[in-house]
Amino acid sequence: MQLLGSYDEYQNMIREFRKICKRPFSNVYYVPDDLERYIQLGRAFYDKTESGIVFYFDEELYYRVCLCIDEKEKLSINRLDKKILIKNVYQKGKKRENLQCVEQQLEEMGFEKTGTSVRIKGEVQHLFEKCKRMEKYVHMLEKKGYRCVAADFSMFEEIEAIILDSGIIKDYQLNYRTDEEKKKLVNGSYMCMLNSNDEMCIGSVCVIESNIAKGVALAVKEKYKMHGLTPAIAFHRAKWFYDNEIKYAQGWILVDNEPSLRYYQSMGYELTNEYADEWIFDK
Repeated sequence: MQLLGSYDEYQNMIREFRKICKRPFSNVYYVPDDLERYIQLGRAFYDKTESGIVFYFDEELYYRVCLCIDEKEKLSINRLDKKILIKNVYQKGKKRENLQCVEQQLEEMGFEKTGTSVRIKGEVQHLFEKCKRMEKYVHMLEKKGYRCVAADFSMFEEIEAIILDSGIIKDYQLNYRTDEEKKKLVNGSYMCMLNSNDEMCIGSVCVIESNIAKGVALAVKEKYKMHGLTPAIAFHRAKWFYDNEIKYAQGWILVDNEPSLRYYQSMGYELTNEYADEWIFDK
């Protein structure tokens, strides 16, 4: 596994491989800004194999793998010191033969398909309109001592722990960010609700890119479930999107997480036709 030195190096490798394989298989493409970020952080690596090029992106808790290969050749992927995630994105009902071939090889190598996620998307104006009906309820909770705050950096770790502990996001789905990158996020990207004793009850996370809120997620601490806090933070989150002129909000949800799917649909989100199978090799 070799360190990827620059975006030009990445482009040249892809260009050279396309001379050998005219239509290479790729499970997912990183956009230039994402690639350059991982390269600058020293977290992008690659292997040249018989089947093509395997890219590894170090996400701290796991490696995310992106493929540029000839699926007809034997696929080889290094065993590393962390979990390895391969996320295969496809349109619903349109899983192509080359993807099926790759997934068969992954299974033979010992990878396990741990889940399938669907992308959800909502137009913020619509989300805000749907949430307005909860405003009076939110004021009732405020009288009981619950309040929503835009979290400062000291709260980020606890919010992430609430979300990970809930199982809504798995440890292999959380993208890596340095502390400095987190501090530069738009104020309100991390939100939470506190009770009258300033104890955190529920947390929410998103990342803003080009007026789109990505990776939208929220979760409640176990002991505060059934306290009616989810609709309240959903109202505050939708209002925050609206006030900050965010156009769309989107995220991924495991298809077997039916309560979350129902909840987000009730809030005005739509399920798209974009799905992703998540394959894990656990060290």
